[in-house]
Amino acid sequence: MKSIKSLALIVGLSISFFSNAQSIPTVDEVNNFFMNQQMLITSREGGPIYGTFYFLEIHYCPQGYGLYGRSSKQTVMGNYQTNNWQEFGTWKVIEQNGLVGLFYTVNSTGAQNFVPVYKLADGSFSVGEGYTIVHQGQAICN
Repeated sequence: MKSIKSLALIVGLSISFFSNAQSIPTVDEVNNFFMNQQMLITSREGGPIYGTFYFLEIHYCPQGYGLYGRSSKQTVMGNYQTNNWQEFGTWKVIEQNGLVGLFYTVNSTGAQNFVPVYKLADGSFSVGEGYTIVHQGQAICN
């Protein structure tokens, strides 16, 4: 019985922390945050030694987005393998299944994806744990 009470307390505290840590923003808040802005989104995948770092410079323009990506990882031989790519497409902020986020379509492949956006307690935005969003200034739009 004592372990059930402890578990309930831990679960209750976890839910309370999660609900206070982030919330679902409005469509207007997310649209205002990204529209005409250049963002750097970074993440890491894999282990501490041979993990891959991702750097995505994204320009969010009214007519679409431009993504300039770079990944870098250390190889077993101690050197670095770097890949660069570009991607262009359309984006819009939508509400889907109770979440608000970026819905985008890649021009070259037609692939579509929805990325939920969360508003943190300090007013900043996040696209999930392990991702960092850094505002880089005005987007360069054609």
